[in-house]
Amino acid sequence: MEGILLFFNLLGGLGVFLLGIKMMSDGLQKAAGNRLRKIISGATGNRFTATFSGILVTSIIQSSSATTVMVVGFVSAGLLTLTQSLGVIFGANIGTTTTAWIISLLGFKVDIALFAMPMIGLGFFSQFVSKWPIVRRIGEAMLGFGLLFLGLSLIKSAIPDVQSSSATIEWITKFRPDTLWSLLAVVGVGTGLTVIFQSSSAVMAVTLTCAAKGLIDYPTACALVLGENIGTTITANIAAIGAPRAAKRAALGHMMFNILGVIWAIALFHPLLSLVDWIVPGTTEGTGSEVLLVSIPYHLSAFHTTFNIINTCVMLVFIKQFEKLIMMIMPLKRSEEDQTDLVYLKAGVTATPELFIEAARREVDRMAGLVESIISKDLHAIKTDSPKLFERSVEDVHAKEKASDVLEYKINDFLKNLTHDQLSRDMITDVMAMFDLTNYLEKMADHGDKIAILLNKARSINAFEQQDYDKLETIGLRVKKILKDTRATILNYDMDKERVMQLALERERELNEMRHSFRDDKTSRDFTQQQLSPVAITLYTDILTSFEKIGDYALNIVETTTGVRDKMRKEDKSSSGGVKK
Repeated sequence: MEGILLFFNLLGGLGVFLLGIKMMSDGLQKAAGNRLRKIISGATGNRFTATFSGILVTSIIQSSSATTVMVVGFVSAGLLTLTQSLGVIFGANIGTTTTAWIISLLGFKVDIALFAMPMIGLGFFSQFVSKWPIVRRIGEAMLGFGLLFLGLSLIKSAIPDVQSSSATIEWITKFRPDTLWSLLAVVGVGTGLTVIFQSSSAVMAVTLTCAAKGLIDYPTACALVLGENIGTTITANIAAIGAPRAAKRAALGHMMFNILGVIWAIALFHPLLSLVDWIVPGTTEGTGSEVLLVSIPYHLSAFHTTFNIINTCVMLVFIKQFEKLIMMIMPLKRSEEDQTDLVYLKAGVTATPELFIEAARREVDRMAGLVESIISKDLHAIKTDSPKLFERSVEDVHAKEKASDVLEYKINDFLKNLTHDQLSRDMITDVMAMFDLTNYLEKMADHGDKIAILLNKARSINAFEQQDYDKLETIGLRVKKILKDTRATILNYDMDKERVMQLALERERELNEMRHSFRDDKTSRDFTQQQLSPVAITLYTDILTSFEKIGDYALNIVETTTGVRDKMRKEDKSSSGGVKK
């Protein structure tokens, strides 16, 4: 009966802990809003700043699991690259060692619930502040923090039941790291306990308590700590279930980082203990209160910190090679190479509507890249003299246009389902804007496909001269440049919106003038040479018009991404043939 009660106590503590992680993450993301990308990017500019941010965040929230879970969510949304995420994870492993120091320095008198209850109270009642949404969101994050601390406290309060069990104590004391096999066994015990409790901080508290009470000696406690470093990686891997492959790579990187670190630590176990003894004064031998309550906790905390600092320093030097190793173990899947498959918009355990919106932006950016590729293939078809290369380019355009149709449907279907969630007014505006963006991009792809069809017809009847193809290439290159500049606005939050809109209007006006000039030039030239062909003129004009229409939709995209409605827009419609929204 006691065992069942203990199990449910631990299960309840774990549930509160994980609920706190989710609420904290959701609250922080809602409070940051569109600034979240800036915060993350600024903190992870390189491997060293990424590591420092991981140390700082984990030291504050006292949970490497919470940090790594959030990292998995950020990678899923495309906010972090694999290299950046690895840096944060490395730092999280160092930051989590502060828990052991807090417990050691306070002499096992710390009551985490003292921090939890005020935060839960403030966080809960802030939800009733209707005037300032930011207060409610920060309050939600505080409530999450409080629940996280409360969960750790509940887990810790259940531990004495384990320690009071003579059978458990007898079982634990059988494991001593005197030989390689026994060392591996103790590491395995530490791993298993951390996997069960889902918190290296909680298991570390157990280890410190057992060592302070003399139940286990110092080397055994250190071996348990190594196992805890492996066991803590299970949380990130659970969070990566159902997430994009990039997030799974980050979780794999966390596991490999800790496993490789434990391997060298096992190989150099006794020299590592000697290094810690040299750093921290005092002996770990004996059963006196000074040894058990002061020296051993300090040594054990130092061992935990020293191991993670050395491991992080080594891995930071070889982070690029480490990243390549991860990519070799978990390479691209065939589905990832499929242009119609969503890369970022996949429902993971840690997904939130706010992160989904950022992920949707990146899917829209991928779709814009697909349209850009269609124009590139059109240009290949215009320039090449090889029938085979021409045919291949046209086929590629057709395939990419079909892919854009499927991608538009998948993005919009996901966004449609997302609107059923509780979103802020700003988030709803962003979702509606992305519906417009996918529509404009799909129409661009349609015109790119139409250009390929018209080129094929023109080739079959030799409708164009080299001068005609040269001018088509000129306007095509101009459209490609416009597309590239337009695509840059989709993920750019720091742009000068007025300036970007003004440049977009100027580009569209120049494109309109180019279309009229090229069309009149061909008509005049064919008339002068008495080779005027209605079919050739029609094909040529239609291709120019399709290029110009793509420019119109590019302007629509800039309008949507900047939110700027310029008076010049109305003036330009009559001359540019602009598409009404």
